[in-house]
Amino acid sequence: MNNCVMCSTGLKFMNTPTFGAGKLSDGGIVCTSCYKKINNANPSVAFKLKKYTLQQVQEILQVKADENNSKNSKLDEIKTELKNLNLGNTSLFLGRKEINELPQILAEGEKINNVIQGTYNNGHGILVSTNRRLIFIDKGLIYGLKVEDFPLDKISSIQYETGLLLAKVKIHTSGNIAVIDNVEKTSARQFAEFVRNYISQPKEQQTVFVQNNGEPSILDQIEKLAKLKDNGILSEDEFTEQKKKLLEKL
Repeated sequence: MNNCVMCSTGLKFMNTPTFGAGKLSDGGIVCTSCYKKINNANPSVAFKLKKYTLQQVQEILQVKADENNSKNSKLDEIKTELKNLNLGNTSLFLGRKEINELPQILAEGEKINNVIQGTYNNGHGILVSTNRRLIFIDKGLIYGLKVEDFPLDKISSIQYETGLLLAKVKIHTSGNIAVIDNVEKTSARQFAEFVRNYISQPKEQQTVFVQNNGEPSILDQIEKLAKLKDNGILSEDEFTEQKKKLLEKL
């Protein structure tokens, strides 16, 4: 009886993917557990596993592991950054789903300086202020992730209005007004005043966006993706999509 080429588990009927789905192009076979790992990393690769060698599959899993490690490390940094802000509101607790998305949303060198929670365009999420923009993030259960940003240099003014229990924040940009409703009154006032003071400062006094030279550059990451494409690990469409995401960070 053969063993799984990835984890060396003895292959039996109960732990072998059916209809030869776990067979690789170089003749090796993976067990059901390893097949699931491949599927979680890249479903399109798992679906056409017979086209890939063991080495290619291992490289795919390593790329995915590196991405997850980078994401978790970035998320830990963001959570520490938010904790150090001492905002004193419930936004960080109630907006946990949205905060977990920040590693993919924030660009290199982009720093958070304030957060509030509220509703916008019928979505409930958080409004994040950074040294570059305001970002409304809504991670819904049904409609998935929605992100809309307002570059600081496009914001003409920011206001707040308080009601009996809650408040709203109004962001004025090029003749348009974005209204964030259902915000805590104290948080709305502090957020609006902070952003107003921040955008009124001379550009040289605002936090400057810088590239973190300790991490691979965008060009280095694109070169790595191109190598994976040349080796047949990424399809042309997958390469184009990932390249586009990287270029958007420039």
